[in-house]
Amino acid sequence: MNKKLVTLLLAAGIAVIFIATGLQAGTTVSDSITMDYNKYKKRTKTPPKTAYVVFTHKKHAEDYKISCGDCHHDKDGKPLALKTGDNVQKCVECHTKLEKAKQKKGEKEDILVLENAMHGNCVDCHKALKKEGNKNAPTACGQCHVSLTKK
Repeated sequence: MNKKLVTLLLAAGIAVIFIATGLQAGTTVSDSITMDYNKYKKRTKTPPKTAYVVFTHKKHAEDYKISCGDCHHDKDGKPLALKTGDNVQKCVECHTKLEKAKQKKGEKEDILVLENAMHGNCVDCHKALKKEGNKNAPTACGQCHVSLTKK
């Protein structure tokens, strides 16, 4: 067989594998997502006092009928038109600041700080649900940040 033809077929085969892998990668979402970003080291001198927050992705999407765009948004905060199986980035891919800076009085929180973004997204939504009468939406710190020290 011609060397050029073999090279072309090999390149086409590799391209098909990469495309298939890329398509498959965007179609799986964990039922629960643990917010344990390795780069996010808030407490460095003492062990953490609370467990990592576990977000029940499946429950929010299926049971509570929260659309993907309610959490996943573009750089302007507009909801993305996503559906189950679409490839989405983790919060930390865009909200890249992993430590809070000192905030001046009256200054708006920096939304690029991962903690601010997650608290803003989750807590603000839960508070709105509480106003609508949903008593199950946790808004107190200890309801999501489960203590590791209490016995």
